[in-house]
Amino acid sequence: MTDRIEIYAGPTGSVYGDGSRGYPVQDLQAAITIIRQRRQPGQRAVVWLERGNYPQSAPLVLRPEDSYTSFCAMDPADPPVIEGAVRVTGWREMIINGRPVLAAPAPADRGRALYVNGVRAPRPRHPQNGFLRIASVDGLDPAAGFVETLFDGADRFGFADGDVPELAEPQRVEVVVPHYWVQERMPVAAVDHERREIRSSLRSVFALRDDAVQQFARYYLDNVAEAFGEVPGQWYLDVTGRLSGEHGPQLLYAPRTGETADTLDVRMPVLDQFLRLDGTGDHPVREVRLESVIFDFADFADVPPATAPFGIREDPMLPTDVGYAADVQAASTVPAALQFDGARSCVLLDCTVRRVGGYAVSLGPGSQGNLVSGCRFSDLGAGAIRSGGSIDRTSADFNSDNEISDNEIERGGRSYPSCVAVLLQHGAHNVVAHNHVRDFYYTAISVGWVWDYADSPSHSNLIIGNHLHDLGQRLLNDMGGIYLLGIAPGTIVRGNHIHDVHCANYGGWGIYTDEGSSHVVIESNVVHDVSSQAFHHHYGREVTLRNNILAFGGEGQIAITRPEDQPALTVERNILIGNHSPAFSGAGGARDVRNFRLISDLNLFHDQDPLPGGIRAGNLRTSPNPQDPQTPLALDREWAALGHDRHSIDADPGFADLDARDFRIRPDSPAYQLGIAVPDVSTAGPRPATERRHPLAARTVANQFARMRAARAR
Repeated sequence: MTDRIEIYAGPTGSVYGDGSRGYPVQDLQAAITIIRQRRQPGQRAVVWLERGNYPQSAPLVLRPEDSYTSFCAMDPADPPVIEGAVRVTGWREMIINGRPVLAAPAPADRGRALYVNGVRAPRPRHPQNGFLRIASVDGLDPAAGFVETLFDGADRFGFADGDVPELAEPQRVEVVVPHYWVQERMPVAAVDHERREIRSSLRSVFALRDDAVQQFARYYLDNVAEAFGEVPGQWYLDVTGRLSGEHGPQLLYAPRTGETADTLDVRMPVLDQFLRLDGTGDHPVREVRLESVIFDFADFADVPPATAPFGIREDPMLPTDVGYAADVQAASTVPAALQFDGARSCVLLDCTVRRVGGYAVSLGPGSQGNLVSGCRFSDLGAGAIRSGGSIDRTSADFNSDNEISDNEIERGGRSYPSCVAVLLQHGAHNVVAHNHVRDFYYTAISVGWVWDYADSPSHSNLIIGNHLHDLGQRLLNDMGGIYLLGIAPGTIVRGNHIHDVHCANYGGWGIYTDEGSSHVVIESNVVHDVSSQAFHHHYGREVTLRNNILAFGGEGQIAITRPEDQPALTVERNILIGNHSPAFSGAGGARDVRNFRLISDLNLFHDQDPLPGGIRAGNLRTSPNPQDPQTPLALDREWAALGHDRHSIDADPGFADLDARDFRIRPDSPAYQLGIAVPDVSTAGPRPATERRHPLAARTVANQFARMRAARAR
């Protein structure tokens, strides 16, 4: 047996402490410094953290030689808090823009986030509600084709007369443009009122047009000094002191009713990242563990630009010498508060990451066999967990065998609404299981990063038992509760409960298999109450859809955007429930439901308000323009003539309470006659700790030999 190093840390520890229990150190950096001095090669170490707050002003960086180090709460019921914010004090009353506000010396002259009594405070915007509409973009015709103009981004645009006020500090303003499936954030470089033109320091990644109608994009201005004070609860960083008339940077806050300087607890993040594992696939950081630790408050001082290449087909045509105002998808390059590069068998267990500016955790290149489990992620600028490594499955920098399970993930996308709660780009043999995701503006779980039928290394991934809801919230488009991309043999989507997914204009789907999705099994899921279809297949082949409940899609339950000659789907033994919308839903033209190439049978159909002759199949749209009047076309007879659903049944499934979305089923249901294994998603979401079986989920014990001695005693 080899004794491990044990270091004790506490908020009241000494800067001169030796790390013993009677003489603890004060912070994580001091603890790792002592460990580095004492450690023998391969020796394990544990840092025991007493309860309380640990202010942190710089990231803790761990390298391969720091492997086998654990940071654990001494009392998991009263966990330590690693805090990256400074409390703002010295508030005084003043009048700004003709309104009573509070002002205090700012702890920094740059920053984009402020928290008041624990809640993220908004910055002043113009207009305070709703959006403006871009008036013109040089060289862009908003009536031109969607695909042809998609990447025609710009760093300037024209605005309508009267839309943009005179700005005293234009370089501190950001233009925010939600369109397509992204939100562009364009820092203003200059405003020319004579030409009515705004110029940005970043280029939009997509054309500044609307995605559903033939208009230019909508936008608003964020962080507008002239608007400060109009709405209680907003804040502004007066860097120059121009508004306040003071010397040095000042924080300004418009108090809500009942708030006073004495009742405010105001925190400003001064740290962008808590921890970085600085490894590679060839030289990894191994077995670093974080157990029952809270990471609180981190944000960027400035908007981090997105840069090409993005890992997409269009990369060769995109300029690489400019910064972009958004990523092409999923806010995929936004930094994380905990960055794990080259991480092997590392663990984040029962931790909390909250109030951060980007992603909470990033599993960077070469991250394999890691576990993120039992954690709580909330109030996130972007998503909770992102995994992105090499596209080469033979490379040491390929990501695989990671598990993300039993986490509570909520209130994400507060700065980057196009983020994904759990994003796996390239990777194989990963597990995303029993997470609870809610209150995001885009997709909850996304797997795959290769478009079309090109070779994809993302295969054999399991997405099981997750509860995903309140997504989209009518801000963006082209999203799914679960989103898959590319050829993915061995990938299984099972036992998930997905509901309340709502888009702005198009594409609010429950499960979305995008371009080239093939060889995937989707089974035993319950999906209901979404804007578009419960299941949407862009194109791909040999996807199996079985034993699911798909209900109350706003535009039907199943659709294929781009029908091809080969069979796209096998749809068997599903329960399909509509409300005046056919189960299989087409859109006329090439997307006519009669063009769907699939095998469909032994399904149970029911509609609460049936379209006569269109319970099973129909075209809900007859014009590609969603603004045009649409005339639904019922096509049950034609569907049957094509040989589809010969043995399927139209009948009431006998749910316990369909209006209350209780999908338990009566023993005499016709579903059993069809051999349907009716899904039960009552256990979707986090499981009790006693039911989690991952080999890395066992907690670090204070007595390192206790388990061995107990086993010998037995």
